Amino acid sequence: AVAGLIAMACGVSPVSSAACPNIPTSLEISNCAKPQNWSDLNNIVASNSRVVLCPFTIILTNDERPLKLNQQHEIICANEGECVIEGGKTQLKILSASASVSIHGFTFKEATRSAVIVTAPSEQSFCYTTFDSNDGARGSAIRGAKGTELFISQSSFVRNGAKLGTVFSEGKVEAVDSAFEDNFSTIGGSALYLKGGSNFTVRGTSFKNNTGGGNFISVADMFNDGGGNTGSGNVGACGANGAFVREEEKCVYFNGIGTDTNFTDETDEPTKFTVNGTYPLHPVPKNPPPGYFNYDMDDLEYGPTAWHKIPATQTDAYKYWKDLEEYMPADMTENTCDSKKSFNENRASPVNLRNTDDNCKEFHQFRPNRKTMHRPLLGNYSLNSLEIKSHSLRISYPRVDKEDLTVPSADIPQGWGKFLHVAYCEFKVPASHTLRNETFVAEMDCYIIQKAGRGLGVFTILFKIGSFNKHLDQAICAFQTVWQEDKDMCSGQGRRNLKHPEEEYQVVQEVQEDKVMCPGKGRRNLKHPEEEEEVKCEEEEVVMTSQCGGPWNPFEFMYQTKSWHFYGYRGTLMEPPCSQIAEYRVIDTPAEMSPSQLADMKRILFTHQDPGTCQYTSVHNKFESVAREFESVARPLQPSQRSRIHRCTCTDFISDGQRRDVDFKYKSCPKGTEAQWMPNPTDLKPAPGEQWDLGQTRIYETDLNFGDVLTLNDDLAPNDDLVPNDDLAPNDDLVVRP
Repeated sequence: AVAGLIAMACGVSPVSSAACPNIPTSLEISNCAKPQNWSDLNNIVASNSRVVLCPFTIILTNDERPLKLNQQHEIICANEGECVIEGGKTQLKILSASASVSIHGFTFKEATRSAVIVTAPSEQSFCYTTFDSNDGARGSAIRGAKGTELFISQSSFVRNGAKLGTVFSEGKVEAVDSAFEDNFSTIGGSALYLKGGSNFTVRGTSFKNNTGGGNFISVADMFNDGGGNTGSGNVGACGANGAFVREEEKCVYFNGIGTDTNFTDETDEPTKFTVNGTYPLHPVPKNPPPGYFNYDMDDLEYGPTAWHKIPATQTDAYKYWKDLEEYMPADMTENTCDSKKSFNENRASPVNLRNTDDNCKEFHQFRPNRKTMHRPLLGNYSLNSLEIKSHSLRISYPRVDKEDLTVPSADIPQGWGKFLHVAYCEFKVPASHTLRNETFVAEMDCYIIQKAGRGLGVFTILFKIGSFNKHLDQAICAFQTVWQEDKDMCSGQGRRNLKHPEEEYQVVQEVQEDKVMCPGKGRRNLKHPEEEEEVKCEEEEVVMTSQCGGPWNPFEFMYQTKSWHFYGYRGTLMEPPCSQIAEYRVIDTPAEMSPSQLADMKRILFTHQDPGTCQYTSVHNKFESVAREFESVARPLQPSQRSRIHRCTCTDFISDGQRRDVDFKYKSCPKGTEAQWMPNPTDLKPAPGEQWDLGQTRIYETDLNFGDVLTLNDDLAPNDDLVPNDDLAPNDDLVVRP
């Protein structure tokens, strides 16, 4: 495979450079050194300035320290590509100012924090070397510090993933007759990213299918095209065959084709653009499967304006819930996505949440079952299944008996019954709901089953950009594992089999320049970024851990917000057939996630490939018309002028913890003291013009015919013209007469 890539890349005669070591003689090959383990390899290299190694494969753990080189070395594999270093964090460091190293014929594979880090200012060369499936914040394959010089010849970079650059450098980089293929970055430089004061020279090199955020080649100020370069399938403002020069804001195309200016796409500060839209939209399949839909407002056949045309029984939502249809309050075989026609514009989801009704019907907080024995999201102890859907990242739980304590459950206030189980939780980007016209970057909805005719209670958490969220990162890590497995199924090769929990997968972490995040311990400044993997993060022992952490509780986000109050309303599913079977409880205070975590979620959702067809699965779109400024799988906001949205505050109930603190003397707080009891004491009363009803009847006379029967289930309220205040019981009927 490597030979094929290199042959594809060349296109010109091989370049002979003094930077590459001399090819080993037959005597050197016959006397090659055979390292038995990692320690043995370190000793062999340290004691020889030039060494030819017999083929080997050494698999590292995250506890093993990298090979550190501080002198002049030529390290050559007797058989090109067959000296394999796999796993671990960083595998090789070239540190000392006197170090000058040439690597020939090696394979660096599956490092989790930059395979090679170079700080030595002299030239380092990598010849006939392969970098495969490595991860890292900056430079998943190679990271070069200021003043370094990297020479790359006849080498291949495949399936590497980084935030910035498969090769990231603040110095000089020259690449000759090499290949960059199927690499990915969340921010920019999926093939190569150079910071200020650096320059990049390239010739005879192939760039293919390098995707993700930003441009596949992103340089600060100097790009030298030596000719013979090719590009196809790459992503960036400069197309598939051009480098983006940030200082001049221009594109420089391969082989002297020309330049374009006024392309503004990236900066040196990642957090300024990690949330920008950079993922291409995926076209409608030639033969869309039954029930297919997307979020393209201009698609008059499959977009939101056409969802009502989709037969309900063909949709995934109907197929998922049909075994519980007898418990649902609406006919699920009916498509009700046309809210104006189906619900008189007062029951569809999502909506802009605000207080339209003084009457909070709940009398206690949303209560997760604290006896639940939560399981990890991956591994032998996991009970859930993970799916990267076309429109969400979904965690599904098995259907269990009422007494079960292995699946998350909760007590939903207002007569739902104690401790109902979660069917699934799913993440959407951005949030579907808005809160008093404020938008949020993501949303988690947990659908809870009630088998007494009320349908689904939906527990919703909104997310805003803020600090790194360790609990959320467990979910991101789990979905990243699924994403990678599916990608590897399509490529036919790649990383370890991550289905086995004993094979550790690096939790996605927010890593900024010169800093490393220790889970649960906050940031720690590092004076020497090349030593970052030596920072020790104390790990708490957790029962039933997996490669993405220990037990995972979806309700943990509510505790993070420190709010127990919410907005509530009767709504619908937010995908076809938009059945009116859901009652939402949206916590009034958002949880937080870091910019890099948002970028990771977007990459996982928007670039997922179906392992069977290898087609991209996402149906996202850009919703500028509803203030969505980046890719979205959020249904457009539905009309809510007639929606009855209630706001529960501490004047309705205080939290269970607060009740205990006051020895149960109070069940609610006095009016005027809300700021003492709530983290978000706003929107306490309906704003002028927002009150529900406003003296209007809920059902217009023009909608009624003689003999029609109305019940309280038709959402009649005490102030409606047809409803006497005190004379109706829940099952009473009203007959319309002439």
